[in-house]
Amino acid sequence: MLRAKLAWPQAALALALACVGGVALWSLGSLGASSERILQDNYRSVLATQRMKEALERLDGAALVRVAGRDGPAGERLEGHRDTFERELRVQERNVTEAGEGQATVHLRASWDRYRAAWEAFGRVEPREERARAYFERLEPAFHEAKAAAEAVLALNQDAMVRKSEEAQRLATRLVAVTLAATLGGLLLGLLLASSLTARVTRPLSVLTQTVRRIARGDLAARATVHGEDELAELAREFNAMADQLAQYRQSSLGDLLRAQQASQAAIDALPDPVLVVDPAGALLASNRAATGALGIAPDEGAGGLSGLDPALRASVERARNHVLGG
Repeated sequence: MLRAKLAWPQAALALALACVGGVALWSLGSLGASSERILQDNYRSVLATQRMKEALERLDGAALVRVAGRDGPAGERLEGHRDTFERELRVQERNVTEAGEGQATVHLRASWDRYRAAWEAFGRVEPREERARAYFERLEPAFHEAKAAAEAVLALNQDAMVRKSEEAQRLATRLVAVTLAATLGGLLLGLLLASSLTARVTRPLSVLTQTVRRIARGDLAARATVHGEDELAELAREFNAMADQLAQYRQSSLGDLLRAQQASQAAIDALPDPVLVVDPAGALLASNRAATGALGIAPDEGAGGLSGLDPALRASVERARNHVLGG
């Protein structure tokens, strides 16, 4: 039972520590999920729109080179830029997570389709003068439109990243407060449980200690009152049983001593001569009736009982006492 009393506060403390650990893990998981959400929802879109802008600028640069009358990049390179834009646009279309991002992505798709159609038409124009007019009239406006649409998607996701970052900071502040509160609560619970455990263990021991001191001072009526069914209560019951036996032994021994004293008193009273019984210190312990009548002393007078004796008689008593003490 005592083990159970010691075990449940430890179990409660372990539970409190587990709660604190759980809160800490939940806090870390929430922060990690917030960061992961930013990466999944917005960073990939930001990266895709940046790549799309780069592909558009490469295509526009190739168009300007053709307008200048020089051979532009090889067809494979142009196709590579177009494939890059198309691939990143598909990524963006699958990663619409913010309000208004769907409409912006649809507009980006339409702008790209118009720019691609304008580029294909521009590529079929052969005279240099026609190329310049085709570029400035159709291709350049389509380029700026597609670039503006990509920048709109980019700005939307960047704003979302900033907003979510601020939300993550506020969440981190709240989680720090929650973790701190949980830690302080666990600490307070641990202190309360420790004090409760100390009191539950030391209170019966204090009762037993006080009872032992009283019995040591001769109070055999003292008993230890400890309630319960644990080992300390069992120890208190055994201690009380021992005190009962000591009290009974003392009472029986005192009765035997009283009977022995009465028998010795009767024996010396039966003697016709005066009899004095003294202790090693010279105090008068007993006397018979003959001594009381003849000498006028009584045992209850103690050492002073011999002071009323005749000096010669008192000296004889002292010599006899010294002879006995001397072996």
